[in-house]
Amino acid sequence: MRSTRITSCLRQFLFFKKDRKGATAVEFALIGVPFFALIFAIIESALFFFVNQYLETSIDDVTRLFRTGQLNQATTEDEFREALCGRMTVLITCNGLRTEIQVAMEFNNLENPKQPKSNGDLEDNEFTAPGPVQILQVSAQYKWPVYTNFAAPLVSSGSGNYALIQVVAVTRTEPYE
Repeated sequence: MRSTRITSCLRQFLFFKKDRKGATAVEFALIGVPFFALIFAIIESALFFFVNQYLETSIDDVTRLFRTGQLNQATTEDEFREALCGRMTVLITCNGLRTEIQVAMEFNNLENPKQPKSNGDLEDNEFTAPGPVQILQVSAQYKWPVYTNFAAPLVSSGSGNYALIQVVAVTRTEPYE
């Protein structure tokens, strides 16, 4: 008789057979935080890839303007930035965008785009307007903030919680003279 009483007390205490009040709240507390962190990380990753594609499309469009002569040797850096920033009206601020344009006669003469400084700051903008039948390399860099802190070390480069978006487009301008 005594062993059955001990067994029933253990069942009540250990397995919560009789009183299940609050069990759902405890289970949700255990599972909810990692679940929502995962959801936010997925949304942030998707947004990062969307912004990367958005910047790449904008750079391709402006490079096409140079290739066809709509933007040419007479183009100033301000006109270039206006053409680029006019295509990026959402999600990217033009102030945080670093651009570099290199012009060469052969593909071998192009250099790799400059990388951020060791402290994570981006280099200054560089601009050289191309002429007809020249090779043009347009590159852009943008520091995208990373909010899900557990993912920041995986995508961050340098110091701070950001991911570097870097886009490069290379083309030869047409003989538009």
